[in-house]
Amino acid sequence: MRRLLLGAVVAALLPFHAALAQEANATQMEAITEIFRCMAQGLPQDWASAHMVVDLADPGDATGRVRYLVFRKDAEDKPEFFTPCDDTDGPPKALIALREQEPVERRGNFRLNYDFPTK
Repeated sequence: MRRLLLGAVVAALLPFHAALAQEANATQMEAITEIFRCMAQGLPQDWASAHMVVDLADPGDATGRVRYLVFRKDAEDKPEFFTPCDDTDGPPKALIALREQEPVERRGNFRLNYDFPTK
């Protein structure tokens, strides 16, 4: 199985600290799975990485603007927009709902990186 990357830049889930990595709990994994299922539906066969970027006008907003970007294997320096599943608002809503479960001090800028294990 090839190595796949999901969501290098995501606002609203796990804090990004260079020295701190965190395992996701069961609730977070359910949301990550829901997000991946949606994103996977719109990915081209030759994708190298996929990103969901959620921009909030103000910290703590419940809604914002979402963009889905894909980088292809032979053009990893050229992002392209793509449409995931029909419910393009579902994945960011799942992330924002997870944010509400986090302690207040952990609700700032976030990044979620998800890799499939290599075999």
